[in-house]
Amino acid sequence: MGNPLTGDYDAALQVAPRQITGLLGTLHQYGANRDNPMTMPHSETGRIGDPPRRRPGGDVLTDVGVFAGWVGDYQRGGRNRGLADIQQQLISTTPPGAARMLTDAFAALRVSWIDVNPAPSSMARGLVKVQLSSFKIALPESSSSEVNVIAAIRARYYPDQGAPDLPQPVHGTVQAAFRVRKVNTASGPKVLLLPSTDDSKIQFIAAPGSGLSAADENTLSVEVRKALRESFAPSPAALPRDFPFTDFKVVGSGASRVIVLPFQLSDAPAPASGVQPLAQSFIGSSGFAVAISGDYVKGLFDIEAIRAAVARASFTIWVSVGIYSGSVTYHLRFTAGPALTFKPGGIEISGTVVAETSTWWAPNGFVSFKQMVGLALDLPSQTVTPARLNDPQVDESWFIPHDVAVNTVKSQINDALIANTPAVRRVFADGKTALMKGLRSFDPSAGVGYTDIGITPDAVVVHGEIGSRPRRPAVIDVRETEHGSAFTAFESWIPAGGIDRFIWSWVEYPDYSPWGGVEKSFTDEHRFIFPKPAAATQLGQICLRIEGRRTLPNGQDILTLAGTTCSVGQVEPVMNLPAWFGPLTVPVWQPKVDPTAILRNTIAAHVSVHADTPTKEPLARNVLVYFVDWKSEKPLERLNAALGLVKNSSALMVIIVLPEGTFDGSRREVEARLGLPRETRVPVHVTEDNEDGWTRIFAVRKQPSAYLINARREFVWKHEGEADPAQWAEALDRNLSRTSAPQFRPLKVNLSHGELAPDAWLEADDREQFSLQRLRGRYVLLNFWQSWSAPCLAELSRLQRLYGAGRGTPFVVALHGGSNADALAAIRKRLGLSFVLVQDWQQRFARRYGVRCWPTTIAIDPEGRAEHVHFGVTHEHGRAAGETEVLPT
Repeated sequence: MGNPLTGDYDAALQVAPRQITGLLGTLHQYGANRDNPMTMPHSETGRIGDPPRRRPGGDVLTDVGVFAGWVGDYQRGGRNRGLADIQQQLISTTPPGAARMLTDAFAALRVSWIDVNPAPSSMARGLVKVQLSSFKIALPESSSSEVNVIAAIRARYYPDQGAPDLPQPVHGTVQAAFRVRKVNTASGPKVLLLPSTDDSKIQFIAAPGSGLSAADENTLSVEVRKALRESFAPSPAALPRDFPFTDFKVVGSGASRVIVLPFQLSDAPAPASGVQPLAQSFIGSSGFAVAISGDYVKGLFDIEAIRAAVARASFTIWVSVGIYSGSVTYHLRFTAGPALTFKPGGIEISGTVVAETSTWWAPNGFVSFKQMVGLALDLPSQTVTPARLNDPQVDESWFIPHDVAVNTVKSQINDALIANTPAVRRVFADGKTALMKGLRSFDPSAGVGYTDIGITPDAVVVHGEIGSRPRRPAVIDVRETEHGSAFTAFESWIPAGGIDRFIWSWVEYPDYSPWGGVEKSFTDEHRFIFPKPAAATQLGQICLRIEGRRTLPNGQDILTLAGTTCSVGQVEPVMNLPAWFGPLTVPVWQPKVDPTAILRNTIAAHVSVHADTPTKEPLARNVLVYFVDWKSEKPLERLNAALGLVKNSSALMVIIVLPEGTFDGSRREVEARLGLPRETRVPVHVTEDNEDGWTRIFAVRKQPSAYLINARREFVWKHEGEADPAQWAEALDRNLSRTSAPQFRPLKVNLSHGELAPDAWLEADDREQFSLQRLRGRYVLLNFWQSWSAPCLAELSRLQRLYGAGRGTPFVVALHGGSNADALAAIRKRLGLSFVLVQDWQQRFARRYGVRCWPTTIAIDPEGRAEHVHFGVTHEHGRAAGETEVLPT
């Protein structure tokens, strides 16, 4: 009968489901880095319902099948191109011999993947976008070939023309059984995860509150099965040739089930009995446990060496027998043992030794002993050392002093343990190495730590925990859908977790006052698509907050509340001008500005209205730039009258330029003085002439004055001084270009999440030079700011608090985009800044990143990749990039 803990193997590894779930969470986190050996996706785009195709040779491991997998990896690694494009590019850039080989391989691929039969018209067919949580695992009882995988999904289905729709929303949990198959190929061993062929083992379960019926669940279950088997089946995962864990078995019952992975520490082949003798769980509450069979451990102790050491030992005692007495020397020799017996808590070493002397009158004697030996784990060094647990139990001849017998046994056992310590330490180090090697095939950052060691009648069992790198922050990504009618959070995700709900917020302007914004919000648990609100054209910001859960490396689930990320509206570039010609910006206001609030303190950001990179795309509106005569009692009276007479006012937007310093007044004061146009429904931006940028660009000589730029970005009309409203209206109608319906477009930079940040050589204000690349290994915040911008100064103060609290972590680099180099020293002193300031007066670095919003803060992770982009500053409701994690109660 095999060892119940290790079977007929040298050792066995047991891993708790929570620890496997933690590993799957790490692979999910690696979904942002395709360079990792193995990843789990957080979002997938693919097709469903296409006609089934005959796979080459019926097995993905044939030559053609492997080539098909290679082509798929190549396609995923670059931009999404079709087979013909990939073939043309590869063949055109390779040597002649390789080109011929590729041509033949593509031809074989095309022949082998042919439609078996056309898709029926009643079947769902089209594009699907799937958002996936981190996977969890469930273990079927006594299974040695199958595991159950559980994941929460949201999906958006885009049916082909004529194809039927699917129940909406597609939000729920997929529970699917996968067959685990290890195969040996010419390129090395691979593990296949094959979806079960049993329909009852692949189910879609609707999320509570989704409104999906039982019939809807059944319909979606059918589509999930087809998708898993035909479209989204995992590719074979390559394993190292010496991968130690080739088989597994589930042991235990109910919540106590664990997965057992037996392995050999010696060079012996796997036993013919396989995993079947494995029957007993020994993991307890640990993340993992390794059992090393008693027979293997016994082999570590050199019994012959112990026997020889005893044979060399001797002791001298005073013996009195009748009329004879004197010092007698005895030599030792085993007559039974030594024997090693595994018992609860220790290994018993026992034996009987004869004590022989050449003194004729002295009798021979004996010493029998039992010594319990344990294994001590030193946590800091992770080394295991054999040691006596107590004094030996000794029985001896009547004339041998008991303390002599005890000390002799202790001495010999101690010597034996010292001699065997290297072998014992090596086996536990080898077991840890085998586990690390297996884990790092999937997670290069995996760490293993022993926490406890014990001895049973069958084996030595060492317990421990598996760790990994810290979890990455949640990713909040807001984009437009393809036709611009909605926002999508498809690329938002919580690494090693899943999203429970999306909380959208935005600002509407019912009275067209730039300061009268009303904040609205909508919570959606079932969809990652959010249709643009009716007032989307007047949004100041679109913000998204996600709430969900995350699995830590140890498998513990925690709640994750990811801080709200806002994207300001993309005020279209009105002119194509170099960035350093002067600041041409309009403010983005916080919502619901109090009438008594100082306007400067309610600005969330400044957005540039000129493009450094020339663009020919037409504007959504013609732009009238109006320079106010602030000395006038009614500065906008004539402008309001003219706008009321314009026939095509919907094609017009107005930028009102006020003298610098105007926003030092309250909303009530400035609004009352201006008299904003309210009846014409023309969108109005109100801005200050910071650093005389507007005045210099338009060469303004008197006020009021007006300048019209049509939708083709052509300067077509101006008027200086007061004018007749009717003449203004006629001139505007004559010069306005046709426009399309405007929509809110979120502002972006030239850097997407997960991309490597562009390197640059920078010089700080203290003349120290450095490059971003040299900051690899540190968490970096890049901040782009202007000295005249109140929100920029507020963001600098926030970053200083963060920098000071973290004692220089994260590393902050703040790049000043203005022309006044003296401003750096003044701002540093005024705000007490201790991080790096860089003068970027021609905005070379800002242009490389595509920055048009001041401030913009970009978080770069230690690998040098973009982690988060934040536009503007936090307003009173707490909009900030951040994340809170809460332990479950």
